[in-house]
Amino acid sequence: MSETNSRRNFLKMSLGAAAIAPVSALGLSSTAFAATNPAKVNWDEEMDVLVIGSGMSGMIAAIRAAETDATAKVVVADKMSRLGGSSLISGLNMAVVGSDLQKNIGVTDDSWELLLKDIEREAKGYNHRELTEVAAKGTLDLYNFLKEHGVEYDMSIGGGTGVKKLGGHSKPRCVWPKGGGTEVIKKLQGYCSANLSNVEIRKKIFLEEILRNEQGRVIGVKVREKYRFSRKHDDLGDNDNPDINKSGKVKYYKVKRGLVMATGGYNQDRKFRGDEVGTMYNAASTTQPGATAGAIKAMVNAGFKPIHMTLFRFAFPVPTEDIRWGILVNPRTGERFVDEYNNNDRQAIGMAILEERRHIDGEHTVLIYDQKGADHYHDQQRFHLSLEGKNGINGTIWKFDTLEALADNFKMDVTKLKTNIEKYNTNMAQDQDEFHKPKGVLKEATSISKAPYYAMQLNPRYNYAQGGAMITANAEAVDVVTGEPIEGAFVCGEASAGTYGYIRLTACSTIDCGAFGMVAGVNAAKTKPWA
Repeated sequence: MSETNSRRNFLKMSLGAAAIAPVSALGLSSTAFAATNPAKVNWDEEMDVLVIGSGMSGMIAAIRAAETDATAKVVVADKMSRLGGSSLISGLNMAVVGSDLQKNIGVTDDSWELLLKDIEREAKGYNHRELTEVAAKGTLDLYNFLKEHGVEYDMSIGGGTGVKKLGGHSKPRCVWPKGGGTEVIKKLQGYCSANLSNVEIRKKIFLEEILRNEQGRVIGVKVREKYRFSRKHDDLGDNDNPDINKSGKVKYYKVKRGLVMATGGYNQDRKFRGDEVGTMYNAASTTQPGATAGAIKAMVNAGFKPIHMTLFRFAFPVPTEDIRWGILVNPRTGERFVDEYNNNDRQAIGMAILEERRHIDGEHTVLIYDQKGADHYHDQQRFHLSLEGKNGINGTIWKFDTLEALADNFKMDVTKLKTNIEKYNTNMAQDQDEFHKPKGVLKEATSISKAPYYAMQLNPRYNYAQGGAMITANAEAVDVVTGEPIEGAFVCGEASAGTYGYIRLTACSTIDCGAFGMVAGVNAAKTKPWA
């Protein structure tokens, strides 16, 4: 294949502009990709369905494709040497409406409509409702699919009921797979090995380009086999730059029916995310190291429409609604800098913390509670896990008999700290907090005054990217120029965008991955092969 044919014309626009500007304003012609003549490609291999990504979404898509048509050759390809993506290190808790576990505790008045309402409360109008409905309606099918494919659920949750109510949910409906994401991936891979001879799973396959013909249909991909991902770069996203990481041998795969992009987010790509939101350059991330922007760049390069690229989701090691019971202080000054309740908006609190850290050379801010605040924690399980040092990176809470001991532990000036605590207590007593924190949401925890005291270094962790490729309710990728579905192209899970909008509700990432993974797999297998 000639260099001219292999070159893709990357869109000369910002990702944000691509998501919102009309075609005429962008100055684009009828296509935003360089068409490939399939007759001039020396195909190294062909397959019916190619799934890029081996996390939960990708594995479900592959299984559903293989089960939909037993004659279809399905290949799962992942760039990493370890399969499973970020799913592997996630708990994969999920909201499920109508499960047997929910019925066992007497919850019979839940519905997908109520779940949709809960999700849209957080979405703030940014979501595409037709997509959100797919996720909300698909929870029970996903729950049963996982059970049928070997996944068990953790009955130790919720006091032995297996179901729990989490923040933002109107009903107890959240369940946990036994063994978390590691066990889910193991079960799904094991099911393929034992039952689906038409599924092949490959490691170290790096996607370079998505190929579309003159009619706009996806016909195949350019990859590098035996690719080696390096963890030595300060910015892991440098691995996607062929001038920096040239590893692997180029191959061309002919994809006869459907390409499924299940590549996850780009959370570990510091430059890419920082170009969208400056503060995010130095945000920590809980995702797997390979969660870089190479896949979204390949999709944009092939004319897939990107949306919501400036949206992201923070996670804290403690529930967002339990931050309110304490005060967040700058360790150098002992001063507060934010309303710790902030309408329970994790994004606003997270951005305030990151901005404060920018002014103190990245030093961690400190969250301080007294005993009254600790007693009001709605999730006592996570509170005690933090006290025991079992709540992950930066999730530890320390207990102190005095403020002097607390200040000494964090190398703070105790006089400054006490002065600012007294200021907070006085203002809250008069319901005149300088950051407008409402006294009414604090119940009896309106002051920091009752020993012992508790403190942690609270750091927002970037754990979910709402931005990605726009899709239809059938999981079809959308062309950035025509606004029409791209034949032969499907996107699911965190690689897609539009389901959740401003912020994703807790325990809903799994249902997005699973529901659209099933939809993408079925539709890819049913797509008519191209000649």
